[in-house]
Amino acid sequence: MASHRIGARVAGLSPEQLCAIIEAQAGASDAALRVAEEHAARLVEQPEWVLSEVLLSPDLAPHILAQLPTKAHAVNGTCRAWRRGWKETLKKRERPRMLVIGGRNNEILNSLERYDASTNEWEGEAVAPMLTAHTIACMAVLDSKLYAVGGFGPDGAPSNLVERYDLATNAWEVVAPMATPRENHAMAVLDGKLYAVGGFNNDGALSSVERYDPAANAWEAVAQMATARCNFAVAVLDGKLYAVGGYSGDFLSSVVRYDPALDAWEAVAPMAVRRIAFGVAVLDGKLYAVGGENVDDNSLSSAERYDPALDAWETVAPMAEARQYHAVAVLDGKLYAVGGQGAGYNTLSSVEQYDPALDAWEAVVPMATARAFPLALV
Repeated sequence: MASHRIGARVAGLSPEQLCAIIEAQAGASDAALRVAEEHAARLVEQPEWVLSEVLLSPDLAPHILAQLPTKAHAVNGTCRAWRRGWKETLKKRERPRMLVIGGRNNEILNSLERYDASTNEWEGEAVAPMLTAHTIACMAVLDSKLYAVGGFGPDGAPSNLVERYDLATNAWEVVAPMATPRENHAMAVLDGKLYAVGGFNNDGALSSVERYDPAANAWEAVAQMATARCNFAVAVLDGKLYAVGGYSGDFLSSVVRYDPALDAWEAVAPMAVRRIAFGVAVLDGKLYAVGGENVDDNSLSSAERYDPALDAWETVAPMAEARQYHAVAVLDGKLYAVGGQGAGYNTLSSVEQYDPALDAWEAVVPMATARAFPLALV
């Protein structure tokens, strides 16, 4: 209501007076936006009027420019400056960045680091600790919120606890728990729902699957896998959920695919290498499996990718450094392998980048903190 009254009151003012009101209202964004949007054309109707002394915020500039024909954007130097400032702001917001959160070193890590691919630099900040200590929780992002699901609870037993973290407020909240306690499970987001797949608890390896609906704050069971598995990886490709490798009394190379429309799993081509503790990601319509550990307890540097059109895996270039319990993510058309544990089970800060066009890996700047079991997201 206040913004409507302001708009009516300024209808007869000069462009200079309009701009003064916008500047004065900079702290009250609704009012400033109302004035800026309704009177944008009048603000540039006088070419001789120099607006360059007006302290218009970058957030207000696009609202003014959006009301004008494109040819009017260059009426004067200030509009050009506003446009440049707006573009620079958008460029900064659109820079490809990767967020790496949590994990463990000699202790559980409540911190995150952001990687800027355009500058090859990391920056870090503290993250509020979870409300209840649970280690090696499985993490995923849904609707811009980070979910920490299961893992080991305060008593050291597998947990069904679920907490949700808001990066904007740096705060955690408890949401509905899973029906089944799980650790060493895998998480993915599909069609706006969060899936918790397999894992391990006091009953052994799990084949069960449940999904979380944030609107209902509730979990429901869905079709279970034919084979129980833990310490595996999941990814979403072409609207299907893939569960890859893992352990079920033996190391697995098998891969199964879930169709939410049918609520059913089916087997697809297995990997060439049996793996646990590896990372997966989807790049250019193909599913990559990177690193991990094999049946001989060796950390792996090898990588392979799955083509759903051919239902076949092919080997790609290996990483320079073997790693397991690492994170894998896609950023700006490249695949990143982040942190983890090396061949001697030492925790790594190193990061490698894979270019599919070259079929080659290269090292990029390492994280400030060595991390195993991290989550990487873009």
